[in-house]
Amino acid sequence: MQKSKLFFNSIAAIGQVLIVGIVYLVLYRYLLVTLGIELLGVWSLIIASTSLALIANFGISTSIIKFVATYYARNDFDRLRKLIFTAAVFIIGTYSIISVVILIAGTYVLPHFIEAKYLPIALEILPFSLLSLIINALGGVISSCLDGIQKNYIKSYIVSFSSIVLFALSVLLTPKFGLKGLIFAQIFQAIIVLVASIYYLSKSIKSIFTLQWNWSKSLFKEIINYGIKMQALSFMQMSFEPITKALLSKYGGLAMVGYYEMASRLVTQLRSLIVSANQVIIPVVAEAKETKETYVKELYIKTFSIVLLFDIVLITGIIITAPIISFFWIGKIVPFFLFAVVLNSIVAFVNICSNPAYFSYLGEGKLNWLIYSYIAITLLNPILSYFLGIEFNGYGVVVGWNIAFLIGSLLVLFSYHQKNHISLKSLLSLHDLWFIFLASLTSIFGYYSIISWFDSKLNYLFICIFVICLVWFVFSFLKNKHLKNIYQKATQLFTKNK
Repeated sequence: MQKSKLFFNSIAAIGQVLIVGIVYLVLYRYLLVTLGIELLGVWSLIIASTSLALIANFGISTSIIKFVATYYARNDFDRLRKLIFTAAVFIIGTYSIISVVILIAGTYVLPHFIEAKYLPIALEILPFSLLSLIINALGGVISSCLDGIQKNYIKSYIVSFSSIVLFALSVLLTPKFGLKGLIFAQIFQAIIVLVASIYYLSKSIKSIFTLQWNWSKSLFKEIINYGIKMQALSFMQMSFEPITKALLSKYGGLAMVGYYEMASRLVTQLRSLIVSANQVIIPVVAEAKETKETYVKELYIKTFSIVLLFDIVLITGIIITAPIISFFWIGKIVPFFLFAVVLNSIVAFVNICSNPAYFSYLGEGKLNWLIYSYIAITLLNPILSYFLGIEFNGYGVVVGWNIAFLIGSLLVLFSYHQKNHISLKSLLSLHDLWFIFLASLTSIFGYYSIISWFDSKLNYLFICIFVICLVWFVFSFLKNKHLKNIYQKATQLFTKNK
């Protein structure tokens, strides 16, 4: 992949995250006003429950990127057709079976986590939510093929547009159909992604879809063998959210689930700005591993430095603006929402720092430490959340999840450094350490300055310190050498495209 295409795909991915993030920000505010926090909590629990169907994926969506890229490079379009058909048929079949199981089990499980008065609506929307999930799964396979032929930007356009449609339909349907209208909007969004992905893939590769039966047993074994470890990761990952929200509902109530959903969505969506841009290095690492292995370490160090820079800025911004977001998004200052945002953000900082190692492991095909990390999170999350939930209600559940997530992230980060003999000294300069220190001061004094403003008890000392730190922080950011390099590359790219 050429550097210009890599950079363009990264920008498109960031644009997608921004658009989707803004859409969900406005959508959640609309749903909060229209449906109320309890029904938002119900929707959150149903989405988390139906995500258990991801067990049916078997890592297909991830592994197909690699195999599509391989056969596309070889111009082997016959195997490419068989590959896509085989993956699609497998996804439809397995997701349908798992969805039926979840639908039956939901009748017995949901009453333990959802209040009796909201149970009928929860059971009513469950089958529609599962239908949306099946269509999304198929769309995910087809859109991953666009990634495989290095047209990630098209996928970004599709997802961005479909998110805007989701919001528009939600506004139209929710007043009339309630929570069911929201699910209908999600189904239509999934259909748009599927149809658009099929269209653009057909346009990029002629005759890629045919009416004949193209199942290939050998290709099925090939993608399953590659994807089985990725499925192990997905299987563990899909348990994180349902367990956390179920325990949060049990020890904190549906309102806490709703507020946590909003806080988690906020941090996750903003975190994705960096993660999505970082993710495009996977094929670059895979190629470097084959052609110039020494470049892998060099690429990692460069990527880590850039990720760290924007990670610091992002998390600092989230923490400072958390009270403002709470006021305008929810309509008031909600202490639990602020607690979840700040704690999730601090742990997200470490997790984002571990992402270059995570994606490098994927590019190199070394997944063992990723599995160990997820095992640690899978075991620690329910144990810590359960006992801390008993003692500190919903706050304890959030702390338990974040401790587990932090430990898992550190395992990935430190294991990669140890295996590749990368010292912190080679990663962190004195300027980086100073920037982190400035960010910490700016976050602390900025957060409490804004809180004091909402409390109508202005702390002028904090405000003065915050302004001084903020000016110094912005100056240090603008003087960063990595920012200057990115600006130069962006200028060259857009000048070339004119």
